[in-house]
Amino acid sequence: MKSYIIIAKFKDGVTADKISELIPAEQKQAEILKDNGLLGEIKVAMPRRTVFIEAFGNDVDIVLENIKTLPMAKLWSIDIYAVTPPSGSPA
Repeated sequence: MKSYIIIAKFKDGVTADKISELIPAEQKQAEILKDNGLLGEIKVAMPRRTVFIEAFGNDVDIVLENIKTLPMAKLWSIDIYAVTPPSGSPA
């Protein structure tokens, strides 16, 4: 599988209340994706209204499908970047 970084920015008008109400479902779905080896770390920079997600899949379309299963995905504008392993790491 390939490695990807997703940069997700909360869309204009998304409130803290809307985000908060989705947190339990988000955590549950993220755990399912992690257990299946499709998701790595999720980091949130709330002051910048940005989420950074490490994801894994055979191609960008599959990764996007998986990310869209996260309840908060409907609140985001999503950019996906394929990343390469650091020099000297196994491919």
